[in-house]
Amino acid sequence: MKERVVVFGDAIIAIILTIIVLELPIQTAANGAVDMYSLLRAVGIYFISFCFVANLWFQTGYAFNKIEQVKNKDLVVYLLLLFFLSLVPSATRLLIEDTTKQTLLIYGVLTLIVTLVMRRLIVALTSQSLKDEEQRKRRVNELNKQDMVSIGFRVIVLIFGLFYVRPALIIYLILPIMAFLQNIIDREEDNLLATLDDQQQADYFQDRNQVWGNSVRRYSTLLRDSMKANGDHDPERWKQVMADWEGHINNEINERKERLTSLDGNDKRRVENEIDRLEKQKQRMAMQKAMTERRLNQQKDMPNQRLEQQKERK
Repeated sequence: MKERVVVFGDAIIAIILTIIVLELPIQTAANGAVDMYSLLRAVGIYFISFCFVANLWFQTGYAFNKIEQVKNKDLVVYLLLLFFLSLVPSATRLLIEDTTKQTLLIYGVLTLIVTLVMRRLIVALTSQSLKDEEQRKRRVNELNKQDMVSIGFRVIVLIFGLFYVRPALIIYLILPIMAFLQNIIDREEDNLLATLDDQQQADYFQDRNQVWGNSVRRYSTLLRDSMKANGDHDPERWKQVMADWEGHINNEINERKERLTSLDGNDKRRVENEIDRLEKQKQRMAMQKAMTERRLNQQKDMPNQRLEQQKERK
């Protein structure tokens, strides 16, 4: 059933993009020449809608890949999403033919509704895909925070467009591109989490900002890694992340040991417990590094093993 739902959605999205490009109005001057300014403006607005629809296709497709079955309520939400999405060609044509505050408002409200429904669907599918309760709550809370920022910003852009039409169009172009990059980063981080057990994942989320240094470094590193060829199958690219994480743990342990000499009573016991927790976390990190090294060595040895097998067959 899931495959049929995904294929149906892909077909609808393909038709929507086709309708948008087929309805591009091409105006001609009195001498029959094509009005290049109008054509370029129409293509620019089409590109905004294309990025918006393509980003939706990417995000929903990635979310559906994580689950095995589609629940009835999720199917209803997805069909509702496709209904509103099917109105995008009409809103795009209105915006191309007459780019005014009213048409921009119609386009903005429609994309806001589509974004809201899409994000609710993604949260539901993500929640369904995660089995661990703590991990599910953590991920859903993180997605809800992202959604609040995204929806709130779109509302601000909607109001901004009532006063400044052209700058608002540029923002509407940037929004789906930023959302697309955010989804790539989330996917890349999921690949890292897939190599960790439940306790290590909890440790990672607790120390995430310290591991990466800051959010900007985390975003830039994950985005850069996602662009590398065969990135999903190269465990070596996480060795630096693990090394930074281990360095952070060592710094935390040393800092607490220095404080320990000046403490007594309950404060001393509390710090000792923290040191014990960090030491266990360090041990888990060492085990993870060893597993990564073994996996990397196995991948390096696979071509040689295949060559040896081929020689033996000959």
